[in-house]
Amino acid sequence: MSASLREVPGVLFGDINFASGLLVLEYDPEHDPRERVIAVVRASGHGVEPLARAAEQVPPPSWWQEHRSAVAVLVSGASIALGYVTSALNESPLISAAFFALAIIAGGALTLRRALVSLRARMLDMNVLMTVAVVGAAAIGEWQEGAAVIFLFALGGWLESRALVRTRRSIRELVDLTPAQARIRRGEAETLVRPDEVRVGETLVVRPGERVALDGVIVAGRSALDESAITGESVPAEKGPGDQVFAGSLNTSGLLEVTVTAVAEDTTIARIIHLVEDAQATKAPAQRIVDRFSRWYTPSVVALAVGIAVAPPLAGAVFGISFGSFSEWLYRALVLLVVACPCALVISTPVAIVSAITRATRDGMLVKGGAFLELAAKARAVAFDKTGTLTRGRPAVVFVHASDERALLETAASLEAHSNHPLAVAVVRYAAERGIAPRPVTELEELAGRGVAGILDDSRVYVVSPAFGTDLAKIPSSLELSLAAHESAGETVLVVVRDSSVAGYVSVADEVRPEAAEVVAALHDAGIEHTVMLTGDNERTAQGVAMATGVREYLSRLLPEDKTAAVRELKGRYGVVAMVGDGINDAPALATADIGIAMGAAGSDTAIETADVALMRDDLRALPRFFALGRRARAIITENVVVSIAVKLVVLLLALLGAATLGMAVFADTGVALLVILNSLRLLRAR
Repeated sequence: MSASLREVPGVLFGDINFASGLLVLEYDPEHDPRERVIAVVRASGHGVEPLARAAEQVPPPSWWQEHRSAVAVLVSGASIALGYVTSALNESPLISAAFFALAIIAGGALTLRRALVSLRARMLDMNVLMTVAVVGAAAIGEWQEGAAVIFLFALGGWLESRALVRTRRSIRELVDLTPAQARIRRGEAETLVRPDEVRVGETLVVRPGERVALDGVIVAGRSALDESAITGESVPAEKGPGDQVFAGSLNTSGLLEVTVTAVAEDTTIARIIHLVEDAQATKAPAQRIVDRFSRWYTPSVVALAVGIAVAPPLAGAVFGISFGSFSEWLYRALVLLVVACPCALVISTPVAIVSAITRATRDGMLVKGGAFLELAAKARAVAFDKTGTLTRGRPAVVFVHASDERALLETAASLEAHSNHPLAVAVVRYAAERGIAPRPVTELEELAGRGVAGILDDSRVYVVSPAFGTDLAKIPSSLELSLAAHESAGETVLVVVRDSSVAGYVSVADEVRPEAAEVVAALHDAGIEHTVMLTGDNERTAQGVAMATGVREYLSRLLPEDKTAAVRELKGRYGVVAMVGDGINDAPALATADIGIAMGAAGSDTAIETADVALMRDDLRALPRFFALGRRARAIITENVVVSIAVKLVVLLLALLGAATLGMAVFADTGVALLVILNSLRLLRAR
């Protein structure tokens, strides 16, 4: 179809993405070819509408438009059945031939139209081969064979279109998630408007049970939002003032007021839809190989069929030896034409790739194209950024040592409550989670590079580093050993000193994600040979995180260019390498890797646009699923290709020996194509 469009005068580029149902056309405005392009598309049996009109409230297709292919298949099948019945009852051969002819007309009308379009574009495709085979069968009196061929081909085409509708459904479901109206507060009134009429900065009101119409930030209210369409997370996320919300999310409980941060076409879900459509249209390497193969394969088959039909009878006439009748060799040539149609082979890769991308999207993984799924199956090493990837990216209290833990936390939080330092924020947050509120402190003093001091309950209190703590109080040797152990694990220790005696200490670290060790182990079990952590942090901290997560190698104190060099070195050692990061930092390393994977990308424009794969949820557990999906996709593509070629070779050999019928040829073509489609659709199932 795309090649036919490019043959229209004035068309510079034309491409059809059947996965999303979009036709992209680039043309010379001086020779506007749009009417002719529409005519070509409709001549091939497809409907076409301008995108602008399709976005409007257009009437749904009529019953006939929606079901005419099914009706044609039904009429063709019924006519064949009547033809066999009349033949079995020994009725006039003309009656049975008429029923078979009706079956050919009903089932083959669309195939004939598409064949004529292909011939005008000087192309030989499967529609041309099928048309020649059916016309040839009728010409030598094999009406029932011709009818069976066209019926099964039409049935296969209809089932393929149903499968394509199923793969498109994921995009349609995403589109349907965005409400048709947005409730905007303008002045004192609430107004329902179309989302594309809303400007950035306006206030969106979302009632319980409604979906969020646009991306924004909550300014009032709290609720649990179902974000499964964007992140793949089935558990609703609790959100309140300052938290980001995404268009398409379902507000399950409270009333929310949201400041809009993106217009309709720039929302996260709109970008996801656009990128999924592009990904489904992008051909994987295996698919490009099959396409190149098909270009010379089909003409070669036609030439071979002509040779089989003509050469033996001609040789017999020349040498006076009977090799069989012309009709006999013509029948063999027709069988060859049908069995040689590359339907199953051509469709073996794209259906699998589209199904896998659809499955990934449902699971909260945005894959930019089939090439990255193929690479995922070949990956042997995975490199991780540390901060924000293997760790949460923010300091958290990991240990408290004190005879009275609650009193120690109250003291530390009271002094640290006046600081914005990440360590101070971690201590205050940890105390608040346990219901401990800061108390008033007087004579608060910042000790640069050491800590903080103040008066609490008439006592001089310090929260300082261990090195400065030894200047303020005597630290017992047992406590010194404990402090050293925490520091050697890469943690930052804050010692609390009250009235010249050590009350205890708080240990703070960039907390390792609880799922990190499980994920790294799962990658190793799944065949990833090597994992490495790349970080700019110090050796001690890097070693502690590496031990906690189970990565097999770590490199510390790396600058961005060092990380890029490390990825190159890994590629030299292991071949295909994936790099996992936040999609913004370490961009050179992500770009250098064969697969750049950004995690927690929901709401991050840069991560979604730049990464090869974006894990929408801030959770590493999607990573093993991505590599497993890549391996499943490769296995299914391999199965499809092997079965397609093997069946065709067997029937092709039988055809050359005269032992194959047109029915066997149809199975080798349309039957195997259906098996390939059904096999590929297994990728839509969750594992």
